[in-house]
Amino acid sequence: MAATTAAEPSGRTDKPPRWRALGVGLLVGAGLIFAGWIWWSDRRYKDATLEIEDQMARGRYSAACRNLEALLVRKADVNGRLRYLLGWCELARGHIEATEKAWASVVPGTEFSERAILGRMRLLQEDGRLAKAERLVSEAARDQRNNRTSLMVGLVPIMIDLGRLDEATELIEDRWEYLNALGQGALDPAIKLLLRHVELTTGAVAIDAVRTSLDEATKLAPDDDRVWLGRANLAIRTGDMRDAERWLDQCEKKRPDDRAVWRARLEWAMATDRIDAVERAMTHMPDVASLSADRHRINAWLAGHRGDFATERSELELLIAADPGDLSAFDRLIDLHKKGSQPALAAEVLQNRNAVRELLGRYMMLHGRKQPIRDAEELARIAEQLGRGFEARGFLTIAVFQEPGRKDLREKLRTFAAAPG
Repeated sequence: MAATTAAEPSGRTDKPPRWRALGVGLLVGAGLIFAGWIWWSDRRYKDATLEIEDQMARGRYSAACRNLEALLVRKADVNGRLRYLLGWCELARGHIEATEKAWASVVPGTEFSERAILGRMRLLQEDGRLAKAERLVSEAARDQRNNRTSLMVGLVPIMIDLGRLDEATELIEDRWEYLNALGQGALDPAIKLLLRHVELTTGAVAIDAVRTSLDEATKLAPDDDRVWLGRANLAIRTGDMRDAERWLDQCEKKRPDDRAVWRARLEWAMATDRIDAVERAMTHMPDVASLSADRHRINAWLAGHRGDFATERSELELLIAADPGDLSAFDRLIDLHKKGSQPALAAEVLQNRNAVRELLGRYMMLHGRKQPIRDAEELARIAEQLGRGFEARGFLTIAVFQEPGRKDLREKLRTFAAAPG
């Protein structure tokens, strides 16, 4: 009985049916075919891009455009590179509209989108359309797929031409802070930003170059209100207050609530001794009054023009404490002490002023020799003495990077990082 039971079939087999083996074979074969197709497609794409790059290097932009357009039909432009290259080829051919179209089609947030956006900005800038260039970058920066600080810092050259130096420095600071948060505050891109910041905050902007740029923009886009603003700020800096007022009036009609316009209006009002215009400008830009040095500078100016010299002296002292490098504040305070028959105080302030001027001279000498890595520690020390906190922290970051074993530098940097503002 046991033998019979052992001989009975179990209904199972250790060998797979032929259809199952065939299915596995088909799947394996299909996988190999698909992998081969992927390899072939990738190889074909790489060959095509190498050919396009060779055509561009040889100046054969028309052929490169045709090949790029053909490649875009059969290949998804995942990182935006193909459309970016297409824009460059069209630009080389002098086809500005086609360039704009290609770059505008690069998907935001992809690898080449930032370059495409800034390329479009430069096209607008070269055509004198500064208002549209600013709007393009500002709107792109609000798209969370893009890197805001990287895009906005691209506006710095335009802001310089427009005389909006306070905004230019803010953009530089924002970008440096972003890089520093990534641990890149002592690398070359951040160092270049820091040096540019020094140039802007020490008034080292070439007036003739700005005038030439604005003259060209005026010819190309006479109705651009940002060009008007640039001309207004240039007129203020060169002392042509009547021309500045004319341009500001036009700007205000176009943008009655624009902060940049009212900042320029404030500067014009202070330069022309217009108390009413200063007070009116301040109602449109309360954020300026919240900034320590600006607040004391404006308060001192208002007090002096109202004849309240005691308040003016007090505000000037606060201004010097907030911005020790403001030599004009020292000069006015010296004058007030002399008029108040206080020669000893005037002499003390003069001595302090001369010390600050000497520090500024040393600071600019070090900056001028363009060796920020070697001079970082001294630049940081002088920047701190001059009340230039951002620059002090920037140069100190470089110094710590170069000498990480210096506990004194690291502690100083931690103190700066912990300080408010």
